Amino acid sequence: MYFNMKNEETRRMVNDDNILSTIANKEKINNKRFKRKYEYYFHIFYIILIIFIILGIFTDIDNTKRLTRTALLTHSRFFLKNCTEGILMNSNIQSIIPNNPIKISVVIPVYNCQKTIKAAVRSIQNQDMAEIEIILVNDFSKDNSSFIIKEMMNEDPRIKLINNEKNMGALYSRNIGILSAKGKYVQTLDNDDMFMDSDVFDTIFGEAENGNYDIIGFGAIDGPSYDCLITQMYEDYFHNHKDGLIVKQPELKYFPIVKEGKFKVNDLHVWGRLVKTEIYQKAINNLGLTAIGENRQTCFLSWAEDSAMTIILFHFANSYKFIKKFGIFHWISWATASFTRPGDECFFGEIYFFDLMCDYVEKNEFGLKLLVDKAKDLRSNWFYNINNEKNKMFLKGVLSKIINSEYMKDKDRDELKKLFKDVL
Repeated sequence: MYFNMKNEETRRMVNDDNILSTIANKEKINNKRFKRKYEYYFHIFYIILIIFIILGIFTDIDNTKRLTRTALLTHSRFFLKNCTEGILMNSNIQSIIPNNPIKISVVIPVYNCQKTIKAAVRSIQNQDMAEIEIILVNDFSKDNSSFIIKEMMNEDPRIKLINNEKNMGALYSRNIGILSAKGKYVQTLDNDDMFMDSDVFDTIFGEAENGNYDIIGFGAIDGPSYDCLITQMYEDYFHNHKDGLIVKQPELKYFPIVKEGKFKVNDLHVWGRLVKTEIYQKAINNLGLTAIGENRQTCFLSWAEDSAMTIILFHFANSYKFIKKFGIFHWISWATASFTRPGDECFFGEIYFFDLMCDYVEKNEFGLKLLVDKAKDLRSNWFYNINNEKNKMFLKGVLSKIINSEYMKDKDRDELKKLFKDVL
């Protein structure tokens, strides 16, 4: 009996120990579960906290961008409105020091633009930079443009006027002005466009000087009204590269057009670029002869003339930089000379552009692809018409250059011959 009692007591003690052990194990398990649950919620809280911090940072950045863009928009509207109303906003005219070196020569071809020329010139006069000259080339205008220009010349000695004896077109007029320029750099402007702010010249001149660039490109707002400022200035307009686009030779020979992504360089327009005067004058003096033997300098062009000049400018330039700056408000008006010229004149300009490409784009595989693509684009152009004998002979001469190239692939040669069988 003693042993039975002893065994029973032992069993009870063992059971008690087991119970205590079980309770302890349960407590340990519960503690581990609690710890894991605590760590889980802590991690969730930590992740949420990080997300809020990141969102806050990006919200601040976005708000900063929004406020910056709003300020730019407001200031540009104010500047453009004053220029449009013909208001002279600064005293740069009085602060000009005689014989000071001219930093920028601005050249504007003028043709029947009595409604817009004063605003264009005011956007130059209202620049912070004083060391400029404004060269207006009157291309035999028939309206009151000449009278308005003479009024502005009386108030500002920086304005110079060149009169064409007959209507010569935008290419000739612009180039005549550039050949007479005395500034270190040339900036061109159409007679119905405006610079968007008073600091444009200081900004682009500073960029050119700091990096010794031959060409500085910058952004433009395109549109028929100031409402375009809202949509375009709030777009993510520029490429993400912190320093903008920088190109050196030999890539520059193919001109820096980037179609993919968000980057824009105004395509082939000369008005969105500041160019070293010596480079621009060299390009003009090397225009040479067309495929039909005409002097390219004196050809009448009212269409694609700036695209043609861009080709040869990039050929002679050694460096180019595109900066993140809205510089020009480019007024798109269907009443301008380019859009009211006959289709024959427009088509001649396109052939001229193609002709220059053939001379100044390298004749390697990539260069030939550009030429073939341009030829196909020319054939599908809305004003393609070879009833004009001069245009037909001109186009035939240019096509002969490209088809007879040693780099031309047989399949491309055969395709062009088939495409232009009405010319060749």
